[in-house]
Amino acid sequence: MKAMALLLLALLPAAAHAQEKVEADIQVDLTSKNLWRGLTLGGPSLQPKAEVRWQGLYLSADAATGFDSNDRERIGLQLGYRAPFGLNVGFGSQWMSGIDDMNRYFHFDERETGHRFEANLGYTCRYFSLQAYTTVLGNDFDVEESDKRCYSTYVELAVPFSLGGIDWQARAGITPFESSSWREPMVVKDKNEKLKQYLYGDGFTCVQAAIRATKNLRVAGYELPVYVEMNTNPYAEKAAIMAGITLKPFQKCGGCCKKD
Repeated sequence: MKAMALLLLALLPAAAHAQEKVEADIQVDLTSKNLWRGLTLGGPSLQPKAEVRWQGLYLSADAATGFDSNDRERIGLQLGYRAPFGLNVGFGSQWMSGIDDMNRYFHFDERETGHRFEANLGYTCRYFSLQAYTTVLGNDFDVEESDKRCYSTYVELAVPFSLGGIDWQARAGITPFESSSWREPMVVKDKNEKLKQYLYGDGFTCVQAAIRATKNLRVAGYELPVYVEMNTNPYAEKAAIMAGITLKPFQKCGGCCKKD
């Protein structure tokens, strides 16, 4: 955390070239499946997101809430800085239901809490985005070695491109080493057993490989992005095709809606 804070302070002088006024965005995605970093958290879900920015500094909040009571809910908060040359650094929390029996958000016992506090470092340019997230605090232990902090890490490369009048994005997510784990009751060969489950994986492995196609529909002068995604988890040997729509209530179509 100390190194992250020093890096953040070192980047602040570059903020003089960033926007001087406060900017904000909000959006809500309606998706057919709740997927996150290779994990399947449930079926159809609402995924709201809000962000406030000022001179490179940003505060963001995002979540995923399913329509089924058995689906897992997720809430993410992050405070960070984006430099004009593409580097970003941040620190935040990822909270997930189903870990604490009472699903308490304001419960921070590291052995019981649903919180994982993680540091983020990344770089974004017009050709790609590379982001790394490492858990440094919170519930991040090995179920078989209760004193072993795993420092669960997820690294994702995203590459955007255009083809056939559609915006595409290819993504690959890996974990470089064994992540935190727990045991879940499962029926195996007509027997009830508790199998070891991992946040990401049990070693260096690819936990997400996906490709998304997005098309902006034009409705009453506003853009309405609709997307379809093929999402796979090679480690878990799972695959899903999902669809979604993004609602950005204050984002007008920037001249693209004008007729020729």
